[in-house]
This record gives sequence, structure tokens and C-alpha cells, in this order.
Amino acid sequence: MTKKVVALLAIGLLGAMLFAGGSGESSSQVSLIYQNEFDPVTSGDGVAHEEKYAEYEELTGIHVEHNILTYDQSKQTLVVSGQAQEGPDCIHMLGEWVPDMVAMGLIEDITDEVKAWEDYDKFPQSTWDVATVDGRIYGIPSVASTRVLVYREDLLQAAGLEVPETWEELREAAKALTQDVDGDGTIDIYGFAFCSSSKAVRGPQEFAVLLNSVDKAELVVEKDGKWVPGFTVDQVEKVFQLYYDMMFVDKSVPPYSIGWEWEELDPNFASGTIAMVQDGSWIQQRMPDGVKPETWKTADFPYYSTPATYMEVKVEGVGAFSEHKEEALDFLMWLYNRDNMVAITQTDNLPSRSDSVESPLWVADPVWKDEFVENAQYGFTIPSIPMVSIFEQTMAFLQEVLYERMTPREAAEGFHAFVAEYLDTEVNA
Repeated sequence: MTKKVVALLAIGLLGAMLFAGGSGESSSQVSLIYQNEFDPVTSGDGVAHEEKYAEYEELTGIHVEHNILTYDQSKQTLVVSGQAQEGPDCIHMLGEWVPDMVAMGLIEDITDEVKAWEDYDKFPQSTWDVATVDGRIYGIPSVASTRVLVYREDLLQAAGLEVPETWEELREAAKALTQDVDGDGTIDIYGFAFCSSSKAVRGPQEFAVLLNSVDKAELVVEKDGKWVPGFTVDQVEKVFQLYYDMMFVDKSVPPYSIGWEWEELDPNFASGTIAMVQDGSWIQQRMPDGVKPETWKTADFPYYSTPATYMEVKVEGVGAFSEHKEEALDFLMWLYNRDNMVAITQTDNLPSRSDSVESPLWVADPVWKDEFVENAQYGFTIPSIPMVSIFEQTMAFLQEVLYERMTPREAAEGFHAFVAEYLDTEVNA
């Protein structure tokens, strides 16, 4: 038996265990299974979620069973369980999953219900677009987190530096912040770091921010009814060149960081070995004990020609194999009303509703809320077409540059050709 088969069997068994929870319910009680990654052990928002589930049960008698999985585990479980026509009632998804979930028949079309919802117009259209495939809506936008520059203000001040606003200033600041603190010949603090993992989660998002800041270039755009690359070879070459220059010319990025994902990036910033990163508001929860909170600050992310930020929209869907679809949607609409949404995004995330700041529960925070909310004006979202292969290839070509197997120009030409061919053969066909 191959390792792959064993892994699939294990995932299938996990799915069976997860979705067996509602089988013993009485005919008079509805139990909903909500699959997400909001873990109350590690997340303040996870605690708030479970408090709201208990409140809903008190209000309605409907029990909400909380199944907590990482994003990787969740997607695998959904796919394997879906093949057996099983799955949770409510599903928390990365926005880029939605087209694939729809194609596999794993989530419900809720267009008519949400358009009749009195809160429908309280969400920016850009967030609904992420939950939409071929004009139909498959979920409620729950989180809309932007990305900014997170930096150590004490290190910048000690080096006599201003917060960088452009790529050129970012390079200069990163070089100045890269230091051998104890004089042993080894760099102790690097000025900057980024994700380049082939797992393709945060790395492609960071890449897209850099690309969008080059004259508002995008990974893909729709033109004359077809999807085409939204960037030129020259534009994306500038992005690859920035990565190359910071790694090899400036040497302000750790040479051992090739292949990092957020699991490596965030802890290294938190430990003080990295001075600046592109990150989301959740990073504040990774601040270790003993660190002075006022030393961690945020600012608009440096740009090439125009300010840009990725707005990561997450989506809550109703499972296609739920036996309680109406109750599941009613619960999601209740959970994502204005005040409840603010309550469950207090510590790790940011709410997607445009009226969130009007809630009596909203607490202003110049560093960890206001800066991110203000950046929404520069935010872009990923279109609802299958993008996984494009995300993977952003990192594949970046790694070719970082391992010096390709020049930035060669990577730019190869990536542009891949995106064009992929869109023609897999999306437009």
C-alpha cells in the first residue's frame, strides 16, 4: 500500500469520525457541525466563536458542534468526505477555495437567500465577488484582512531610520537593519523576510501585493469575455528582481529562508531575528511574553509605483450534504450579523462588514485595527476562478530565482507564458 493511499484512508477515517457527531441526535433537536480553524486554545477569536455557539443554542435549541482543523486538513477532509457524499453543515473556507468547492459540488448555492437578507448590502461588493462563481453566491464573507508592513520600531529608531514607503526605501532600510549584533561574524537580525514555500498559501499573496504595486498589475484579468494575464513580462520581472536583489545584492533576507511559509516567517519576526515583514493583524497574537508591545508597529506596505494590499476574504458556506441546510444558513446569518461579527473578530481577524465600526462592540486600535481597515482602500481580491495552479507557479518560479537557476527575466517570461497557457486551456476552454 502506497503512502498516498494510506494518507487518503487516514483522512477518510478522520472525516467519518468528524461527521458522525450528529448521527445520534433526537428527532426534536438539530445539531449543526461547523468546520473551521478557530481554535480556542490558541485564538481569542476561537474562544469568542464558542461563546457565540453556546449563545445560539440557548436562543434556539440548536446545538453547534465545533470541528477544528487547520486549513490543509480541512480542505483534504472536505474533498475525501465529499466523495462519500458526507460533510459538515457549515464550512469555513479560504476565498480561493470557492471555485474548486463549487466545481466538486461540496457547497450550496445560497444566492436567493442572501440577496433577500436585510444585511446583504452591508458587505462590500468586492467581498461578495470572492464568494461568487458564474454569478451565483456560495457563502457569506466573514473575514477581510488586509496586509501591511509590520516592523520593529525600536530597531528602526536605533538605526536612525524612517518607516520605508517605497521599494527603494524598503531595500535601504532592510540593509541598514541587517546586523551582526554580538560581533561573532554571524548575522543576528535580518532586515526583511518573505514566504516562498511551494505549499502556496501566504507566499503567493505577498507576491500579488508586490505585483499590484507595479502600476496596478494583477495576476489575471477578464478581457472580452476571456481570462488573460493581468501583467506584462516587464512588470512581473520587477517583482522577481526585488526578491533577487534583497536576497543576493543587499543580503538583507536570511539565505536559509528559501521555502519559508508563515509557520517560519511569523515566529522569526516574533523572536526578533527579522525586523520587518508583510503580515496581517493576527501577528500581534504571536508576540512573546516579555516583548514591549509598543515596539511592534504597522504601516502601509512599501510600493513600487502605487500603494497596494491584498484583502484576504474568507467565506462561510453551507455544506452540500448537510441535512439541515436551512438551519445552517440561518445560523450563519445570525453569526455574521454586525455585532456578532465584530465580537468574533476582536483579536485575530478583521470583519468584512462595512458597518462594523458602527457596532457598540467595535474598539478602535491605531496599530492593529485602524491601519488595516484604512488599507482596504488599496485592497484587491483574488477573482473566483481556479487559481491554485497559478499560486503554485508563482512560488515555483520564485524558487528558480532564489536558487539562481533562472534570472528574474527568465522567470518573468516563463511565468507569463504559464499563466497565459493555463488560462486558455483550463479556464477559458
